[in-house]
This record gives sequence, structure tokens and C-alpha cells, in this order.
Amino acid sequence: MRTNGKLNVWMSVGFLVAMGVLAEPFSIVSMTLHDEALSGAHDVALSGNLAFVPGKGQSLSIIDISNPAKPEILWFKNGEEIPDSETVLPVGDHLLLGTRDFLSLDVKDPRNPFILKTISDRPRIDSINGMVKLDDYVFAACKSGYIDAFDISDMKNPTLFGTLETHKRFDFVKPHDIDRYGDHLVIVDPAGFTPPVGRMGVIKVLGNGKLLPVDQWKLVGMAEAQELIGANRVQVKGHYAIIGGSFSVKARLTAGPGTANMVVVDISDPAIPKIVAALPVSDVRGPNGLTIAGNVVFCAGGQSIDAYDITNPAKPVHLAGQSFPRYNKDAKKTDNYHDLIYRDGYLYVSAQTDNGLLILKVNGEGIRKRAEEKQGNPCVR
Repeated sequence: MRTNGKLNVWMSVGFLVAMGVLAEPFSIVSMTLHDEALSGAHDVALSGNLAFVPGKGQSLSIIDISNPAKPEILWFKNGEEIPDSETVLPVGDHLLLGTRDFLSLDVKDPRNPFILKTISDRPRIDSINGMVKLDDYVFAACKSGYIDAFDISDMKNPTLFGTLETHKRFDFVKPHDIDRYGDHLVIVDPAGFTPPVGRMGVIKVLGNGKLLPVDQWKLVGMAEAQELIGANRVQVKGHYAIIGGSFSVKARLTAGPGTANMVVVDISDPAIPKIVAALPVSDVRGPNGLTIAGNVVFCAGGQSIDAYDITNPAKPVHLAGQSFPRYNKDAKKTDNYHDLIYRDGYLYVSAQTDNGLLILKVNGEGIRKRAEEKQGNPCVR
């Protein structure tokens, strides 16, 4: 249904069965499309019955997902106050939003949220693509070549603790994502999404349990390899960093199809990160999105979703891969599925070029069982 140029679509499983789309191992439960609310949908995070979806088309939406078959957009914003919205982090009744700025919002009333504070300081704060929380601090990976640390002890008035110029100090040109491993941060740099190599780094930021001044942060280890081309997502499980990398057209032409990977790096010795596994993904464009649920890694890229068993992270097993139809066939870009998260048997996927939120049911009983097993993941996301 399109009204005044805005498109809202909810598709039932029954309808999709009739259309011949329904298939194992995943099935489409609903696809919500909205040209403004979900413009360039880039990330997705859940809190209770709410999904928060920022988009690179200056958008942010709050969606009621209590019934995954009929999501309801409760509120959205589209405008210059939230340029290039790329990542979100819910914290209680508040939401942290990474754009070309860093924003704190009050979302206690999801139908009437409001911005509490915007922190601007370009180029040090710009193009925030990934965030991770540690106690009263949030670390942000900025594609402008910085890692920022924000003090969020007062959510109404967060402050900038400090910034690290990764390009200048460690030669990481455009950090795309970040996670925590003990006293360290793990960052990834896609290196232009092209050959010959992509990179990941391990940076020590804590000492005696306290956050060190930024000038004392130290790059203790780095991995550089063809398997890491396009590395733009990272999550830590135990002593392993799980990384997804997406390819540019140039990379696909140079490195060849089927070479984009889900990569596992052993970081038990942060000074010597070791690639222990690299498995191909179903879509040659590779994953822009990656999430860990229990002992499963889910990857999203292009038009495909993949699942991997990481019960033994050093020996991952590909469980499933499936592609789905594209709705916005006029879009020139093809890196559609951009991030995802798993909960209670469902995957919530941001669809960047479709301007949508895709909700999938995980039909595979084995996948669901592994995804709901407890894991010892030290990171807080």
C-alpha cells in the first residue's frame, strides 16, 4: 500500500506461500517498507518489543515488533538533524545514535522520543558505523579515521572523553566496527573493500580495570590478510573475533567470486591474532551485517542470509544460506541486507536499498537450538 509517496507493506507468511517464496531454512514473516522512515536502513537493534532502525537516508524509526507478522511503525524522523544514521545502541529508556554526530535520545515514550544532546566535532566525530558499551563509556568506530570514547554516566548529558586518530597512529584508515575483548578493543578496517588485504587490530584501552587516557591506548596486535578484505563487522565470542567482510565491485573482479568470507580470528594472545578459519558466504558481495546468537553466527549481505555453527569457533560449520527477493528494483546499489539481530527464533534484518525491515523466521530446529545455547561472550553490545 503506497500513500502520498510512502510505502508500507506487511506480507503474511500465507501470502508468500501462495507466491512460492516460502522456503527452508528461513521464511519471510514480514517486510516493512517505508521510503522515509526506513530510508537507507543500515542497522537494527532491539529492546523489549521495539526495533530501532537508523538509515543513511537521514532516517530513524521505532517499530513495534510485538507481532513480527505485523510490525507497526510507531514513530520516525527524517532530516538533517540525523545525517547518515548508521548505528544505534539502546540503553534502558535511552537510545544512542551514531550519525555524523553522536546523539542521545529519550525513548521512554516510543511514540514521542526526543533528542537530549548532540555532540559534534568533525572530523573526530563523523560517520559513526559501530559502537560498543563498557560500563559508563561507549566506544565508537568512525569511518573518518577515529575511535571516540564517550562518557554516558549521565545519559541526558553525555560527554566526549577523548578521541584516537587511528589513521595517524596505527594506519587504520576507516574503522568500521568495534567490540571489546577484556582490556582491549577489537577494530576492523575494510581497507577500501578492495585487494590486496583488509585489517583488524587489537588496542589496549584499560589498565587495572580503569579506562586509560587516550594517549596511553596502545595497538598491541594486528592481522592483515586477503581473507579480511572488506572487513566491516566484528563481534567477539570467548577468545575469538568473528569478522564479516563485503566486497566492492573492483574487489569481486580482482579477487574473484565466492571469496568474500566469514572469518574467525584467535585473539587469545592479543599481540598475535591468528586467522583460524575463513568460510565463504552465499552472496559474492559478502556480509555487511553479522551477529552472534548463542553458538551461531548469522551474516547478511547482498540478498542473502547465512548461518554458521561456531560451537567450536576454530572449526565453524556452514549451516544454511538463502537468498530473498529484492523489492526496490530501481536502486542502483546492491549491498541491500546491511545488519541483523536474532531473537526468539526470528531474524530482524535492515534492508538498505529496499528502505525496509525484513523479519525472517528461522525454520531450522538445529539452527534455533544452537542460537539459543548460552555463550560466554565477554563483550557488552
